[in-house]
Amino acid sequence: MSRLRVQVLGPVSVVEDEVELKLGPPRQRAVLAVLAVRAGQVVSRAELIEAVWGQAAPSSAASAVYLYISNLRKLLGKDVLASADNGYTLRLPQDRIDVKVYDGLIAQAGKQSAGAAAASLGEALGMWHGEALAGIPGPFATHERTRLAESYLRAVEASARARLELGQHVELAADLGSLVREHPLRESLRELLMLALARSGRHAEALDVFQETRETLLRELGAEPGQALRQVHAQILAGEDRAVVPLEVMPAHVAASARSDARLFVGRAAEVAKIRDRVTDVVAGRGGMVWIEGDPGIGKSELLIEALAGVGEQGCQLGWAIADEPDIRFPLRLIMECLGITVKSPDADRAELARQLRMHTGKDDEDPISDAVDRMLALVDRMCAHGPVVLVIDDLQWADEASVHVWRRLSAAVKQLPLLLVTCSRTGHGRPELDQLRSRAMLISLEPLRPNDVESLTGRLVGGRPGRLLRRVTDRAGGNPLYLREMVRGLVRDSAVDLVDGVAHIDQVHVEAAPRSLADAVERTCGALPQQTHEVLRWMAVLGPEATMDNVVALTGRAAVDLRTALVDAVDANVVFGEGPRLVFRHPLMREAILGGISPAVRVVLHREAAKALAGTDAPAIRVAEQLVAASSLEPWVSGWLADHVTEVANHGPLVAADLLAGVLETLDPADPAREVLLATQVKVLFRLTRVTAEQIEQALAASTDPVRTEELRQLLAAIIYRSGRREDSIRTLTESEVDESVPQEWRQRRKFLLAHLVRDVTDVDAAETMAKTAYEEAAAGGEVGLMAHALQTQWIVDSVRRDHEAALDHIDAAIDVVRGRADLAGMHFNLLDNRLFTLQNLDRMADADENLRAANELVVEHRLPVGPQVAGAVHYYWTGRWDEALYELDAITEDGPAITYAGLMDAGPAGLLLHGVSALIAGRRDDRAALAANLDAAERYLVITDSERESQDFLLAARALAATQRGDIPGALAEFAPVLNPAYAEMMLRHQWLPEIIRLSQAHDSALVNDAMAVAEMEADHERVPARAYAALHRCRALATGDPEPALVAVDHYRSVGRPVEHAVALEDAAVLLAARDARTAATDAYGEALRIYLELGANWDRARAKSRMSQFGIREPMHAVPGVGGSDWETLSAAEQQIAAMVANGLSNPEIATRMSLPRRIVQAHVGQIMAKLGVGSRSEIRQAS
Repeated sequence: MSRLRVQVLGPVSVVEDEVELKLGPPRQRAVLAVLAVRAGQVVSRAELIEAVWGQAAPSSAASAVYLYISNLRKLLGKDVLASADNGYTLRLPQDRIDVKVYDGLIAQAGKQSAGAAAASLGEALGMWHGEALAGIPGPFATHERTRLAESYLRAVEASARARLELGQHVELAADLGSLVREHPLRESLRELLMLALARSGRHAEALDVFQETRETLLRELGAEPGQALRQVHAQILAGEDRAVVPLEVMPAHVAASARSDARLFVGRAAEVAKIRDRVTDVVAGRGGMVWIEGDPGIGKSELLIEALAGVGEQGCQLGWAIADEPDIRFPLRLIMECLGITVKSPDADRAELARQLRMHTGKDDEDPISDAVDRMLALVDRMCAHGPVVLVIDDLQWADEASVHVWRRLSAAVKQLPLLLVTCSRTGHGRPELDQLRSRAMLISLEPLRPNDVESLTGRLVGGRPGRLLRRVTDRAGGNPLYLREMVRGLVRDSAVDLVDGVAHIDQVHVEAAPRSLADAVERTCGALPQQTHEVLRWMAVLGPEATMDNVVALTGRAAVDLRTALVDAVDANVVFGEGPRLVFRHPLMREAILGGISPAVRVVLHREAAKALAGTDAPAIRVAEQLVAASSLEPWVSGWLADHVTEVANHGPLVAADLLAGVLETLDPADPAREVLLATQVKVLFRLTRVTAEQIEQALAASTDPVRTEELRQLLAAIIYRSGRREDSIRTLTESEVDESVPQEWRQRRKFLLAHLVRDVTDVDAAETMAKTAYEEAAAGGEVGLMAHALQTQWIVDSVRRDHEAALDHIDAAIDVVRGRADLAGMHFNLLDNRLFTLQNLDRMADADENLRAANELVVEHRLPVGPQVAGAVHYYWTGRWDEALYELDAITEDGPAITYAGLMDAGPAGLLLHGVSALIAGRRDDRAALAANLDAAERYLVITDSERESQDFLLAARALAATQRGDIPGALAEFAPVLNPAYAEMMLRHQWLPEIIRLSQAHDSALVNDAMAVAEMEADHERVPARAYAALHRCRALATGDPEPALVAVDHYRSVGRPVEHAVALEDAAVLLAARDARTAATDAYGEALRIYLELGANWDRARAKSRMSQFGIREPMHAVPGVGGSDWETLSAAEQQIAAMVANGLSNPEIATRMSLPRRIVQAHVGQIMAKLGVGSRSEIRQAS
């Protein structure tokens, strides 16, 4: 067999036994190249002439071909280059011609998985040695070079996509840069480069690539980037560009226990089966939630290990975390552990998120926690798109509030994602917020082991059947497995068990001496260990999550080999696990027993030593801070350490940071240079916790020597003073101080906006209008764009108070035009869009309001703004009947702290009042009285002091009135509405929307209030320049006050035409009652039926019951045709938007991907998917695919 190899992927060459043959002149090599590319085929003499010379071949071409063939035959051999049918053929195996091998590898890669494809493509690309057919003349070579060059680029792109899927984005970003420079107009390469950069955490560079591409294409081709590149750009802006590395997180000791053949598990067959059934469901695409509860030691963790063994082999991703009591002070620690969010994560998104939380250094209005929550939820969505996910949290009773919040948000998604949430908790945890989670889950309450299971476990522990006295002892455990194990192992350890003929006997003396409680049994186990072992356990208990052999060695100063020997006794006694990098107690009660045996004074010393040792290692700063807080008394080195690490500590544990800062500042010398930094940081941390006082800020101001820090503190002080209702004092805080020349423009601008907001006063609207016009002219003359927009916003407020909503829209649109495209004014742009939404709602332009919300969400994503339009969106969704979407929006708000912006000093107050007001009103109208009460209680934390808070409390007033009505306290309900009937109270309040309800309640209890409400309704409608909401509300009021159904029917037509189903339904109900009172029974029944259909769609059970009661007075029952059948599956019941989303779900897109394509928040897509599933009567996303 010939040993020749032909290469055309570079200069054409032939190699034999590693020696390159001399091929002669270029056209002779061209003939060989044609034959090689078409190896195995007969190539005619004419084809060779055209391939080498083209259409203008000279007359000597035929003779030249003869000569070239003759020379090549001498070189290659007649058997390799043969004559046949007036032509020639190259007879070489395909694997001896590089282009044939290359083409085969490319074809093969198209059918392979990412890993195999990357290998095949890498091998193919490695075969190139320069430009294909380099130096070969003729049209054939030119055409083939072009083909192969394009093939090469496509192979590079395919390889890049495979490598992206494999998580090799960092290396790939470096490789693609030079290719993009060589092929600047090839968008597909730029798309891959953007993804590689973004997944490497280099988002700004990825966005720069897009901008540079856009400029290049416009300059060179006069065209914008294509759809694919724009889609990648949108994904990067939305944070949805990450490839997901499958989740595999399990504590090392849990994994070791699951693998161990020595693990003892008895009974619980029914409980295991229930959990495994849920695993089967999630593999099939149906999510769920399991809640396991029981007393300490009852076997919750062991049940988890048994039931979830092998979920990985079933195709599930797994995240598993165990809460510890100290975790309760550290936001998101538990859920981060469960989701594998660490700086060392192989998943770029998780690693970047961990880095962000560790080192975030934003302004006061930026909270890394709330941003992280949204990104975690999106991460889980993407993981679920990759495959089924099982998340486990053990000992949830110790979870921090933020992790519980994420868990609650995830629990709302299990109906539409292949996501199984499994939770363990002690009974009697004392945390009411966990009860809501518990109510959503399949509950497994672990009871004591049955007698036969107790006997089986005892027998396996002692190696024989338990005798009578041993059974008496084990009965004392009451079926608690941990109690039983410790008691029996104690007997075995003390050599108290005798095996006789397979029966385990003990003496009476051991019966009397056996432990009387679980705590006693655990203490005896720990106390029986040697002193050297006990020393290791003490340090383990003190160190907690940072208990590693290296750290214990550092603290004791003893040799690692000695400590490992000591640890063997603890492993043998089943006190600690013997595997994994961390030293972990087998049960929290073991750690509690060890800690309980250390006196408080000694414990303080141990924590102090532990802190110092950890500070000298690469342990996370928050772990050092934990030890310092536990140590209570602080040493001099702490202040310097804290100054270097306070950002990380504050981001991971603001409560711990607050305590530690307070302790350090108490001991710090006034002249210490660290004092200034720590005082300022303390103010920021306390501000985030909503616990800062004006006095604390003033103290930090007095110590500040840095101009920028001083300016930031001064603005904070003005904000806090303003919140206390001292507006003039807050203004003086800014006007009576100068801004240092070294302060950056950003902080100067913030001061100007803040001051403009503080001095704005619309008590006298005419004077306010004059001031606004003057302010606009001055700002325009000075080129102050932000202040121009602020002045236009003031005119919008004046117009809104006057109810001239068209003029208000003109002014707010002008303000938006002024700031559009200004990244430094993105926050103001967002605030103006929020204002615009208010105006569009008042003009009944509901479709435009939807588009406005979409624009606001896009702006938030593009500029990573600290707040989104959730509250404003929820109000809009309330009136448009999309109550589930409203609740999803409100559920996304964590209320972590106030936001300071140029026009949002009191955002926390108004937003909180609306949050709980809207939530409470929806709960009340759905007759969910527990949720209604919970939201009303939560709203009590907000004081109503400022104008904006008064304007934002109307939903809360309506919810309180509804709660009073449900209690049968109508006078109390009317008393809640008193501010609505006072036109001088909060002039921006849209009081007309509550007046019909006031009149209805007043008719039987206080007729004077009917006249008062009518007067306000007429005033509101009279002020409304374009008849809209107030106009319709007045007609409803007139109908109720006069008993005439015609005005109610006018309102019905209006609400139907503009798309306001909530008001439409109540107007129909009122019309039905008034028509029935006039004996127009057919018309009354029709109106009642239409109202009932809307109430059913809303889930408004209270409204339905009220309507039923009112209509029953006239002998009219619920129209049966208005009550739809249960579990319909008609695709036509979906709205156009729902059909669009359902189609994308059917095509396998995740919620974040759908959100990006539709420019919607992920949470709203989740709400839509839930509604789609309900309408189609399906239980999973895969069933939506089947229904489509």
